[in-house]
Amino acid sequence: MAVIGTFGSFTAARLGIYASQASLNVTGNNISNINTKGYTRQRMDLVSLHSAGSARYANSYNLDIGYGVIADSVSQLRDPFLDIRYRDEQSKLGEAETRLDGLNQLAHILDEVGKGDGEFGIVEAQFNDFLAQLEVLHRNAGDGTNDTIVRSSAESLVRLLNNYATAMDSAKETMMEDLKDKVSSVNNILTQIRDLNVAIREAGIYHQNALELRDERNVLIDDLSKYIKIDVRYSMEKLDEFSEVEKLSISIADSGNPPIELINGIYGAQLEMPETTAMRNPAYDPSDPKCCRYISRNSKLDAVPPVIQYTDNEREALEIGGQKVTNDAPGEGIAGVTFDPDKIHDPTKNGKYLIKNADGTQTTTDDPDAATQVNNAVKGADDNRLWMQVTALVDERGRYIKDKYGNDIDEIHELGDTALTGSLQALRELLTEEGEFSSAEDIAFDSDANTKRGIPYYEHALDALAKRFADEFNKANQLEFDQMKDAYVTAAVPAGGTDMFFVDAEGNQIMIDDPEHPGQQIPLTADYFKDAKDELAKLRENYTKEPDPQKKQELNEQIKQLENETYSAMETLRQEGKLTEAYRYYNGGVLFSNHGDNNDGSNITAKNISISKGWATEKVRLLNTKQPWDEEDHSTLQDNIDHMITMMQTTKWSFYANDVVPDADEGDKDYFKGTFQELLAKMNLTLGNDQRDTGTLYNSYAITSLSRDNDRQSVSGVDLNDEATSMMIFQKSYSAACQLITTLDSMLDKLINGTIR
Repeated sequence: MAVIGTFGSFTAARLGIYASQASLNVTGNNISNINTKGYTRQRMDLVSLHSAGSARYANSYNLDIGYGVIADSVSQLRDPFLDIRYRDEQSKLGEAETRLDGLNQLAHILDEVGKGDGEFGIVEAQFNDFLAQLEVLHRNAGDGTNDTIVRSSAESLVRLLNNYATAMDSAKETMMEDLKDKVSSVNNILTQIRDLNVAIREAGIYHQNALELRDERNVLIDDLSKYIKIDVRYSMEKLDEFSEVEKLSISIADSGNPPIELINGIYGAQLEMPETTAMRNPAYDPSDPKCCRYISRNSKLDAVPPVIQYTDNEREALEIGGQKVTNDAPGEGIAGVTFDPDKIHDPTKNGKYLIKNADGTQTTTDDPDAATQVNNAVKGADDNRLWMQVTALVDERGRYIKDKYGNDIDEIHELGDTALTGSLQALRELLTEEGEFSSAEDIAFDSDANTKRGIPYYEHALDALAKRFADEFNKANQLEFDQMKDAYVTAAVPAGGTDMFFVDAEGNQIMIDDPEHPGQQIPLTADYFKDAKDELAKLRENYTKEPDPQKKQELNEQIKQLENETYSAMETLRQEGKLTEAYRYYNGGVLFSNHGDNNDGSNITAKNISISKGWATEKVRLLNTKQPWDEEDHSTLQDNIDHMITMMQTTKWSFYANDVVPDADEGDKDYFKGTFQELLAKMNLTLGNDQRDTGTLYNSYAITSLSRDNDRQSVSGVDLNDEATSMMIFQKSYSAACQLITTLDSMLDKLINGTIR
């Protein structure tokens, strides 16, 4: 480098003025944006101006010096590693925050936990009141007034259960709408990021940094990380042989190889959550070559030979015979590679979706339209899956991204139960997870399903309480099966025959619904209840011995069906039959039904439990005893009321998940054993523990996230002290450069004018 000429010194000083002024402008911009959300501190990049080569008349006495300073560009002070750590923490924080909000909503509904002060909750207090009224009835044998008071207390109890169940339904609907809103928010963010990528790319082509657009994009990426855990990658995209621009890509974290992309430069995807969707195949493994995740829709697998096409990115994840897979012309198969039949995808064996056949068998398919359709996001449905899909990547004009062979990459990616994290996943689990009530199918999709508890778990737990409470009191207030033949009049029909039937007051046969022929009726035989008891005992014995879960479920459903049919027949007999002299006092019957205008004690839930029509109209009363009349003061016997009090106070009931969810995976094992009130306490204790644990996680993530953000701000945030220091430095350098020009001017004046004199 040659020594600069005399007037070159003026250029060096002038460049120093420009550099100082530009740096002061950047500093001023930093200070003015100190409170701007997402703003990244900017820096003027200064480089020394130099000349290549050597001077024409160089000699050993010349010293090499520079030509001044150049304001090269403005850059941002940002650490991508800190961004990654912050966004990972934001995903955890978003998930914990959303889950905690949902649990808090449940706590407000289930008042026992919502108070949080250790007092009795509303339902707990009402159980105590119901027990107290039974004890009063016990002390006042034969007093009809006390029966009415017990019924009034029971009415309050069932209304509370109804209200709790209805409130949980309302909470589910609210959360469902919230989830849909969040999906829309994610899609809006993805669209905005894609559009910003387009603008930043265009700026990059013209060698502009577009720093403000990058800040706007970073804010959106931070927002996105609360909904989904994401991986953000920066790479260079070649425009031609001589130039390239930066490209940003975003994928779902831990979504496989290759990952499921949400953004690829100027291409973006969307999340979809249709109301109904094809039933997924839980055995489908996208990482297994036989599942052919990497095969394009354009392939024709049933052709001979198969026509296999792979997208450019996906090809890298699959090898056959140690060779990379290549696309081939139609009909040519895979060039140079012998096809292994085991690696040819068979949709009937390992397809993406399930077809559930009428005979209980299942087959698979790749055609979502041919698969069994299930409720996915249907308003009011109790069996929504809330599965999501990621659409194919498209640009702002709707064109697919292409591989290097020119094929459209138009694959739709199905997201399973555990594919997401963040607030989207938290809401999905709040709306779908059933804990101990999970089915084998649920566990196939998510191995931890039986340890995750959302609103459905608490709904089922409340249903289990309501159902067992109603069933046991209904049984307690009706005669045993063995007593029915003695309690009601039977007769041979026709007279003189050998077949005995239950008859009404006029001697007519009492008819019941034929379980084998819906819509038809059959006479109620005298041995019906004895036969039903024997059949139930046989079914329960088979259920205990049966090792196959599927067959156990079928036996359990048979038991419930037979019980419902038998108790329905008992209610028909109560209404139409004629009591024998020994049971002329009998006024027992169904106390709780599934609707207030009937006496049907089957299929009771917390939402529909009601005081039966018979009890409400006083045609049914609380049964003091089940013993036959013995000419003594029969009305003073209270053994059945004693039994009911014991049922409330000390009886430890075994609660099974398949009592309310027939296909529960561990339905044959009791998930709780205790009194009715202990089950209520257990349910609320579980909710309280979930709240506490989630709250602890939330606080931990919030502190860590704040720490990560502080780390980021220490690098990319604007610090007023630093900027003030920079301002003084550049002001002094500006003054020094101006002084240099003044000094050079004085020197030249002396040289020129002084030499002439």
